Amino acid sequence: MRPPHSLARRNPNSGSKGFDAFGYEIMQETASALGRIGRQLEDALEALRRHDATPGSNRDRDELVQDAADRAWVLFIQRDYLGLKTDHHLLSTYDIPREVMLRVGVFGKRSSGER
Repeated sequence: MRPPHSLARRNPNSGSKGFDAFGYEIMQETASALGRIGRQLEDALEALRRHDATPGSNRDRDELVQDAADRAWVLFIQRDYLGLKTDHHLLSTYDIPREVMLRVGVFGKRSSGER
C-alpha cells in the first residue's frame, strides 16, 4: 500500500516512521463508527418527534424516550473512550430534549424477550 503524497515521508533521513496505514485505517473506522452512532441517535430523536406529532400513535412514548437516551449514552461513552471529553455541544447539535437527557445512563427493566 502506498500512502498519498501528502502523507508520504518527505525526508528519508528525518527519522520519522512515515505513513502508518494501519493507524490511518483505524482512524477512518473510528470516524465512521462515530458517524453511525450519531445517525442512530438522530433517528431515535426523529422517531420521538414523529410520535409526538402523530395523534394516536401505536408506539409507546416511554420506549421511544428510553431508546433515544440509550443511543445518546452510547455516543457519550464512545466519545469519552476516544478522549473527546467535551460533550456539552452535543445537546444543541442533536437537539436532545431534557426528558431524554434525564434518562441517559438509566437502565430500566427490560421485557423478557429483550437482552
